[in-house]
Amino acid sequence: MAKQKAPDTLEQFKSIKSRILGGTFSPFYLLMGEEPYYVDKVLELITEQALEPFERDFNQYTLYATDTTPREITDICSRFPMMAQRQLVIVKEAQSLKKTEELIPYLENPVATTVLVLCFNGKNADKRTSFYKTATKYGCIFESAKLAEEGVPKWIEQYLKSFGKSIDGDAAMLIAECAGNDLRKIVLEVDKLIKSLPEKSVNITAADVEKIIGISREFNITELTNAIAYGNAAKAFKIAYYFGESPKQYPLPKTLGFLFFFFWKLEQIHAYTLQSTRPSLQEAASQAGLYYRTATSYIAAAQRYPLRKTMRIISSLKECDMKSKSNSRGSATEGELLIELLGKIF
Repeated sequence: MAKQKAPDTLEQFKSIKSRILGGTFSPFYLLMGEEPYYVDKVLELITEQALEPFERDFNQYTLYATDTTPREITDICSRFPMMAQRQLVIVKEAQSLKKTEELIPYLENPVATTVLVLCFNGKNADKRTSFYKTATKYGCIFESAKLAEEGVPKWIEQYLKSFGKSIDGDAAMLIAECAGNDLRKIVLEVDKLIKSLPEKSVNITAADVEKIIGISREFNITELTNAIAYGNAAKAFKIAYYFGESPKQYPLPKTLGFLFFFFWKLEQIHAYTLQSTRPSLQEAASQAGLYYRTATSYIAAAQRYPLRKTMRIISSLKECDMKSKSNSRGSATEGELLIELLGKIF
């Protein structure tokens, strides 16, 4: 099944946030998805807005699915709030809840003064079940999809914009390399950056990322792809050797993933230039979704590696990945496999 696009998750979040801040609550929320960051944010919103702080002692219940049953959840939800407009019932780790179909009668006829929230941790509910179909009909479903890796720099840019900050494209790519597409980890790193910057500082640079987060500007995947793009073989092999000496920080599968994305985008650029309108490389790069200043490296690479060469490189990437996961690699280390791959690229 194809993954849901990250903007859909963000739009869902904005919609739910708007309703909650406006004082409109669903009697039932099912929060789920592979990306727990937005599930946490929706739960945080509901917790902050559903009850006043002084109402929570008697009207907020936090249950864990491993320690409760649908019957117990229903019994608590059927109570009336004490000196408050509503009560809030939160069920965490809901993916572990047994016999969820027993909740259906309550979902079909919920207590108006209760807000029930089921939180799945890093998973989705089974959409084939009658429980899920009933929840969809009577409650609010929020599915938080995993952000695609290529969308991480843009997400970082938007997140910082909400704080009145901006970030250079290279700096965003460095953070993406460090944190992957784990939004919780990204937020921790970005918040660390914001707190460590001088108060009046607005723009974040690669130097800031290197100094505060501790990522090398000289030896990283962005520098490797730039070296490949501009034909700087000496620098590329130097970085590959460094990666080979730091396999925990730069594991081969992660490096191959970034390289595959780079050449896949390069293939897209070449494909767009074959359109009847014959767009320029700059226009083709924009059509391929490259909006950062680092797009210049893709344009340089497109001039250096024609379509057939690009396709051969993608084939070599797949071969290297397969070799790294099989006995055919022999005694070769990850660093040696990467150096062999670079030899084929150059």
